[in-house]
Amino acid sequence: MAMLESILSGLQRITDDGELAPDLPDATPDYLNWGFTIYRTEYGGSSDESWLALLDNIQAQIAEELQAHQDDEENDEQRQMAETLQALFRLDTHSDITLLQDKPMDDLRELFLRSVEDDHGAFRPHQCGYFLLADSEVLQDAGRAVNPEFWVKCVQGDYVAANYTPKNNRMGGQRYFGWMKMTTRSMLELWDQLNVRDLASLAPKTIGGLHVTTWNGELS
Repeated sequence: MAMLESILSGLQRITDDGELAPDLPDATPDYLNWGFTIYRTEYGGSSDESWLALLDNIQAQIAEELQAHQDDEENDEQRQMAETLQALFRLDTHSDITLLQDKPMDDLRELFLRSVEDDHGAFRPHQCGYFLLADSEVLQDAGRAVNPEFWVKCVQGDYVAANYTPKNNRMGGQRYFGWMKMTTRSMLELWDQLNVRDLASLAPKTIGGLHVTTWNGELS
């Protein structure tokens, strides 16, 4: 199954009894929105401009990748799937200097998980267990006057360090710490991959606890 078809089929709304919502004749299927929550923790200076540039870049990259992953741009069905996915894409942006300035990642996880609980059991795709982070490091690169680099941190919401600590020290130290750096252009592919894999299996391994590699997708 091609990527666009795979993503769209995974967004079809589920009824309360666990069945796919029925398609009515001559009606558009009922789909969930897709996308990520993104938190901003850096404020002051030129960070406002960098934040807006980052958000604009994410939207532009989603549009570009949706077009790039059409198997046949002349195919009306492929084009319609891309347009539908574009319309369904959402960034749940959180930018609040009072609440979020310099907030540690673990505190953001608690905040994120509380927001999930507030949905009162509403069906959420597996991918919604992860969120994006734009901190000082991310916004500094996005704000470069020349050749800005657009990337974000993707964070596992329910990460618990003890679950990823090797039980056998001979296998080496811990290599995954609940998040990874990723390019904005790989966001569409990340959503597709997280449908069948978890972040721990996707994230580049750290070296000495340092995140030296930025994930740019499996298809790059």
